[in-house]
Amino acid sequence: MIRLSGKLSCSIILVLGFAGLLLAHGIACAEEDVIVNTTTSSGKIIFQENTSHGVHTLARASADFGTDMVFSNSISSIETGTGRSVFTATWRNNQKNEFGSAKTAVFTLTVWDPTGLPHTAARETGRVNSGTLSVSCFPLEPGEGRFEFTSTIREKRLSLSAVFDR
Repeated sequence: MIRLSGKLSCSIILVLGFAGLLLAHGIACAEEDVIVNTTTSSGKIIFQENTSHGVHTLARASADFGTDMVFSNSISSIETGTGRSVFTATWRNNQKNEFGSAKTAVFTLTVWDPTGLPHTAARETGRVNSGTLSVSCFPLEPGEGRFEFTSTIREKRLSLSAVFDR
């Protein structure tokens, strides 16, 4: 049996701990965020003076981690009044991550008012889930705006080239 002195044992433990920290940092640096699939649906919003404003559903989307597919559909155009309007889009993540997978679904609703000012809401999820994104807009003047609803599946992957390129 080999007997080590206290100082030598402590030195070995420190060296192994330092090597573990370097390895953990190397793995973290080797991760890169990859877009697996993305889709965007869009349309226009006509803001008019003599039309009532309110809550309008613009689109819906879903993501499926099993097939890496994203689906999205929306209305092509809508008319609403000037003043406060609320625009919504529903989203759904159909399947949970497989063991060891690091996929996330990102849903983003952006509404541009007639002046071109964007109003955005986003949600990121990595599990089976559903919800509604909501964006408020308060244009004072009539005109044409637009909206986009984007659904994306992202995945964190290990990349050795990311480590060696740094």
